[in-house]
Amino acid sequence: MAAKMIGNFIGNLVAALVMARLVARTGPPDLMHGLKLGAGVGLGFSATALTIQYLWESKPNKVWLIDVSYHVIGCALLGAILSVWQ
Repeated sequence: MAAKMIGNFIGNLVAALVMARLVARTGPPDLMHGLKLGAGVGLGFSATALTIQYLWESKPNKVWLIDVSYHVIGCALLGAILSVWQ
């Protein structure tokens, strides 16, 4: 259990560092910019990767929708927080 939590923390830390770098390099850091950038990253990377995985695993569409929504909303919030914070 501890190894999974540490791995989860490291993965989220890397995602936050990359998002912070994107926010800093792609224009003026304001709330809407961060939300749009985060949503774009969530849709462009997380949602597409999960969609490909779910196509091969044949999981139900409702589970896919829950997982994709979680990642897209999380990325959008991360972008918003980081853009306002900097």
